[in-house]
Amino acid sequence: MTVSPTVAGAWLMHHDQKLSAVKSTEFESIAIAGRAARLLSCLSKEVQWTVSMERVQVLAQANGIRRHEIPGLLSELVSAGVIDRGDKGVSVLGVRQANLFRHASAIFESQEPASIERAALELADRASDRPVEELTIADELADLYKLSSAEKRDLVILSKHIGFVDHERASDKILLFNGSLFKRESAEKSRIILEGLTAPERQNLLDIEGRLANSGCLPEDTVINILGDVLWSKLHQIGYFQVSMVTNECGSTRFVTKPAALVKYVPGDLADMHDDAKALASSLTYGILKSNSVRGQITMPDKLMGALINRGYVEGWAEAIKQDYQTLERRGVVQVTSSSKGNRLTLLKPEVGEMARELILRGDASEAWRRAVLPHPKRRLCRLSEPSRDRRCSAWS
Repeated sequence: MTVSPTVAGAWLMHHDQKLSAVKSTEFESIAIAGRAARLLSCLSKEVQWTVSMERVQVLAQANGIRRHEIPGLLSELVSAGVIDRGDKGVSVLGVRQANLFRHASAIFESQEPASIERAALELADRASDRPVEELTIADELADLYKLSSAEKRDLVILSKHIGFVDHERASDKILLFNGSLFKRESAEKSRIILEGLTAPERQNLLDIEGRLANSGCLPEDTVINILGDVLWSKLHQIGYFQVSMVTNECGSTRFVTKPAALVKYVPGDLADMHDDAKALASSLTYGILKSNSVRGQITMPDKLMGALINRGYVEGWAEAIKQDYQTLERRGVVQVTSSSKGNRLTLLKPEVGEMARELILRGDASEAWRRAVLPHPKRRLCRLSEPSRDRRCSAWS
């Protein structure tokens, strides 16, 4: 498989969600690995070292896992060496959320998956880079994974039916694409633009993507200066980049993010959370790049975001706290109040804070996004440090 274990694990959890929605019995290895990882994810968030079987069943049900599936999934997790079963329940063995995708990939490999299942993961990843022509990509993957004619046909038909990829007809061909990243009714336009880039345009685009991979969010003028007005207009038009605005006493400043950094592996029906994360990342990036020391420059974003997420607030006399988060306050993401130490910025949506942190510090919030949208009963827990299990803070929903 040409995709990395981390990427494969992300697609396994994405595909399992799709399989659950259509009640399909196809792609069994994908379903087992994705569902086992889903169960492991919620177990690893629990406060207790040992989770009772009654609690395991509650968590499983909340995550769309049926009772009769639990014994088999727990058995897979034991075999993978990530949990231990005892008389009192289930203990998670040093699993970190950051490694969850790798665990999913390892469980998938242990199932000795069919070639068509490997091809289904790669198809989704290829269709996320740009819209691909159905017959062409089917031939490529059939050659790569040694698929029979019947398997090649099933790969495309089932991937469209289950929802691994989105599709639309363009003239005399069918395009496959990730509908969370490319606008519907515009897939053909996106394909033409991306495949028609000149060598200098490709290089400039690679430059911007490299910078976004490091910071996740860039000022719009920086992006336009590198891409040029024409290429920027084309890419912005097809939704390849998205723009958020920060407005304060200094005026309005526009920041650019790439949708793939947030929603590549997640169905794009949670637009509000997506927009909240973009807006928070933009406001924080303004504080890092644009704000000066007098009004409140962010010099240690990792520590600031850690305090905001784990403690729930940051405070100080910086005017930037009052000025840079007004849009977010209206959206109900944060609350700005006065305190004995100046201005207090309280985070009301911890999951949005986690996504913004990943976007700024690592350039990709897909993992935090996945954690945020997986159902979890009554509460979510965040860790102050990993893999330590005894230093945690809880945000009650």
